[in-house]
Amino acid sequence: MAFMPWGRVRAGAQMLVVLLDLHPQPHPSQECILALLRALAQTKPFIPLLICRKHSPPAVRAAAEGLPVLALGSGWPFHPFSLLRIWLRLRKHRWAVLQSFGGQSAALAYLLAARRKANRTSVVHTHFFAPSMRHPLLHKSYAAADCIVCGSSTIAKLVQQESGLPPDRFRVMPPGAKRIGYPERRTQRNGRIAICMPGVLAEGHGQESLVHAMAALWQVEDLPPWEVRLIGSGLMFHVLLDEAQKLGVLDRLAILGEQDLHEVLPSCGVLILPSGELVYAPGLADGWAAGLPVICPALPAALELTRDHENALLVAPDNPQALAAAILRVIRDPKLAEKLVRGGKTSLASVSEERMIADSLALYHALIAKRGWVASSPASTQDDEAE
Repeated sequence: MAFMPWGRVRAGAQMLVVLLDLHPQPHPSQECILALLRALAQTKPFIPLLICRKHSPPAVRAAAEGLPVLALGSGWPFHPFSLLRIWLRLRKHRWAVLQSFGGQSAALAYLLAARRKANRTSVVHTHFFAPSMRHPLLHKSYAAADCIVCGSSTIAKLVQQESGLPPDRFRVMPPGAKRIGYPERRTQRNGRIAICMPGVLAEGHGQESLVHAMAALWQVEDLPPWEVRLIGSGLMFHVLLDEAQKLGVLDRLAILGEQDLHEVLPSCGVLILPSGELVYAPGLADGWAAGLPVICPALPAALELTRDHENALLVAPDNPQALAAAILRVIRDPKLAEKLVRGGKTSLASVSEERMIADSLALYHALIAKRGWVASSPASTQDDEAE
């Protein structure tokens, strides 16, 4: 994958792009990180490097794919030995872009950049999903950053309020979702319709509203057989079961725990996205790629990517009556459902991995130009040598 910059990077020079992820457990941003790592490995003049914890999911997957990774063995990523290993790796490169994912990673990027020569390092902090602003070095790190990438305008506003930085320091970039390979939808026996909602079972995420909407649907007599499937786990598991029992709809509710949506969604008829999210790109991509009509809460992060009655049906959040009415419309109006499916297929490119990669490469080249790491002629100079 090649990208033509606005200026030519000085001949013979190679640009190191370091992706920093210190999450010890699986995190949704790691799929985006690995996608960027694969793309950068095939794109000149960039040299990619992933820095992460040893045995973490991205470390294991990057090593298995033969991608460049520096895995930190210490339980504490700021251990002097770990910092020395990273510094020795970075010092070989004159210019470097450090892109962090998460609070600890942002602090590490700040420490690394501070120990390199002036105008040799560009720092980017990335919050594709919920931000964490707890690290003591975080505010210094954000003040020194060239750009803060956020998965939605909602996240950008939150981080801007916490950091006090001007709006022009932020760039909104939805996380890319690789949502290809969904099999064709399978028609259920007896025309049964499965209504699916994925997400953490937590208060304020919309599952309670859906259970109450089930009670309203149960009173409608001319509907085909239907059921609700909740995909995910969380503290609300027993609360939801008890509520469904009280409302008399327990026999129509299935809480399936963590599942592969590629296996679940093809047998569903409607996808409902949960409330309380700060970014909706992955959920929308799943529904659109699976060819399902999507019902989505009319929240700011969702409104950035959806158009009501075109690629999603928008409803007021935490409103069971409105949600039940939307489900009824999708079930009873095949033309509307098909329109939503077509609109979703058309919109899928806006939340794809390819779009995220292209936007990221454009950002890197903009930073290169801003820093003056470009030359108008291919003539090599002594300045092109590594530190």
